[in-house]
Amino acid sequence: MLNKGMCALLLLFMTASCAKQWSDATSRPDKLQKLKQKDFVAKLDSISATAPRHMYTKLKVSFKDSERKISFKTTLKAVNDSALSAIVSFARIPVFSALIDTTNLTIINKKDKCYSVQKLKDLTSDLGVSFERSGIEESIYGHAIGFNNEQKYFMHNDPYSYTISSHRKTNNRKKKEVVYTYVLHENQKHLSSTKINVPMDSTQIQINYLSWQESDGYRLPKKMEIEVRSPQRTMNIALEYTKLDLITPEALFLIIPEKYEKCN
Repeated sequence: MLNKGMCALLLLFMTASCAKQWSDATSRPDKLQKLKQKDFVAKLDSISATAPRHMYTKLKVSFKDSERKISFKTTLKAVNDSALSAIVSFARIPVFSALIDTTNLTIINKKDKCYSVQKLKDLTSDLGVSFERSGIEESIYGHAIGFNNEQKYFMHNDPYSYTISSHRKTNNRKKKEVVYTYVLHENQKHLSSTKINVPMDSTQIQINYLSWQESDGYRLPKKMEIEVRSPQRTMNIALEYTKLDLITPEALFLIIPEKYEKCN
């Protein structure tokens, strides 16, 4: 599953001064404790299996591309393995509402007084990659997006990071195969980043988890940066969880006003 609105900030340091520092042994980072590949996969599996039954959160969102830069607030509710709902507000005024259940994506556009209902399988066909509710859940819970414990993974030979990929070489795979790369934090308790390479349309999605929080026994992201790069555009999204409730059950539903028409 992929959500093409997802992206992360990718930093490249390629200056002579950096190269000089790297050549200085005193500035090298410490080598990480060795981690076997099977243990790496087991940790990703454990992270993916840990999620609250209910989640209510408020998000501060900043979006930027070549055409605009905007900020808004989002209220997000989730019932694990069931449904997600979101309300997007500008200046405290709700503008969009959305509900994703096991089969459909429903969006209400309050500004234009219209609505749309699309089947997830049709969205998958339109996007060319799998679009599933579970993928959005994985991103907001800080899980390894697209992870499958039955998939064969390949660990990178890097003593300074815990990195594993779904493919050994990104240029040695079928055109439709999506490449997932996961970087585990040095504390081995949560992810540092996820990279998704979609060769079909030359799109790359990078998600960087900047900080984490603990609530009611669950570890969840606090701040995230997402970058999406494609031949047509680059999008950057910054997310900050400003409120979190994992205890109170929330009813998820969306009522389409009778006067609303289908969006064009």
